[in-house]
Amino acid sequence: MTLTLQSYTKEAQQAIQNYTLTDDTFCAHPLELLAKAADKSSYHCILMYDQDQLVGFFVLDNDEDVKIYTEAPDTLLLRGYSIDSTKQGKGYGTRSLSQLSDYVKHHFPTIKTVVLAVNKRNIPAQKLYLKSGFIQTNRTIMGPRGEQFVYELAMK
Repeated sequence: MTLTLQSYTKEAQQAIQNYTLTDDTFCAHPLELLAKAADKSSYHCILMYDQDQLVGFFVLDNDEDVKIYTEAPDTLLLRGYSIDSTKQGKGYGTRSLSQLSDYVKHHFPTIKTVVLAVNKRNIPAQKLYLKSGFIQTNRTIMGPRGEQFVYELAMK
């Protein structure tokens, strides 16, 4: 199993159409995020592939919204992180987040930190992020789906 992170291209549109997200309690579907990305140049959509199969999706955002989560400069906001529902439980979350630092360093060399918000009720995601090197800050925000913890990951 070879997991790679790649920037979104239009060639992936069909795979995104077929992307399954059975529980959107905590996360928007990639199609919704791509629609927002069409209007926001700050949205950098990232695809996770195992060989030629799309297994996950997320957005790295460098807009003013970052300031809601941190005052630190040179920070990206990780948004809309999901693994296709049919591919969950196979280690893709752990593998993709272990590649995040290298991806960010390569594509955003001035970035020092990645922040994200995770819903207080989303225990599996919290465990994944903590296991992957994110640390919980003392900040919380109110998101569209309830109160969220702010986590951050320093680039190695």
